[in-house]
Amino acid sequence: MLAFVAIFSLLLAVAPVEARMGVLENDGHARSVEVSMCDTQHPDDALRSIHSELSAQQKLRKVKPRVPQTFTIDTYFHFVVTTDSAALYLPERRNLLATAQLQALNTAYAPAGISFRLPVPPTYTVNTTWATNSDDLAMKTALRAGTYSSLNLYLQSNLSAPGAAYDPSSFLLGYCQMPTSTTRTSCLAAAGPNVTRPACTTTSSAPTSYVRDGCNVLAATMPGGAMRQYDQGKTAVHEVGHWFGLLHTFEGNSCARADPGDFVTDTPQEMTATEGCPVGKDSCTGSVGLDPISNFMDYSTDA
Repeated sequence: MLAFVAIFSLLLAVAPVEARMGVLENDGHARSVEVSMCDTQHPDDALRSIHSELSAQQKLRKVKPRVPQTFTIDTYFHFVVTTDSAALYLPERRNLLATAQLQALNTAYAPAGISFRLPVPPTYTVNTTWATNSDDLAMKTALRAGTYSSLNLYLQSNLSAPGAAYDPSSFLLGYCQMPTSTTRTSCLAAAGPNVTRPACTTTSSAPTSYVRDGCNVLAATMPGGAMRQYDQGKTAVHEVGHWFGLLHTFEGNSCARADPGDFVTDTPQEMTATEGCPVGKDSCTGSVGLDPISNFMDYSTDA
């Protein structure tokens, strides 16, 4: 059941990117910047269908299911920085950031039986074009490691929205690719009159078909990073949620009873993304429960 969780998608419909003002602080110098939250795209029809099926199964259960087994995800960190920001990511600093980010991921996903490990030390690349997200395909073609079941995090010093012109006063917190199938099954015709089921074979897609798989994360959001209020590593937790197939808690931006939202039965209906950490926020007053502001898949601040 969790197999669908560990794969990515080339998605169709682009989600709107919500922007806010934030503060970036490096070496004691703070400056105001525009912060765009998450540029992960909406789920395609195939993923929505899977969510719908899983949600229906969940509603039929009388008790909360236990996690049947644990999963360890091979995870590869790639620091990609501009020439101007290279001094902020020296080896000792990178090691501290990577260790803290890995711990944040493991803490967040432990209740689901999921853990993350680094098979190799993080890579480090100084490339202003890649660090500003001006050539995502070239970056991932060069850096992506592991198989399709491996998680790659691209920790970029100056992350911008895909296709957007780089603006040093504007940053994107992150985005990720969602799951899709990377295998295909072909079946031969029945070999004879007594053969009732055709022979089928399953083959995996070539690595080049999923080279964009992974999550792009602003490096300043790692634990102890420079982005105030988004400096505890929860941006990566949020984006990895998308990599697992999770949707925003406000998916659909609707309070309608028929709207599935994020397809998770115990997530209260939410019409609007959360800003800050407002106690008592209730964007769907006619639905049971307050908005899930503590859910990693909302837009609340890290604190």
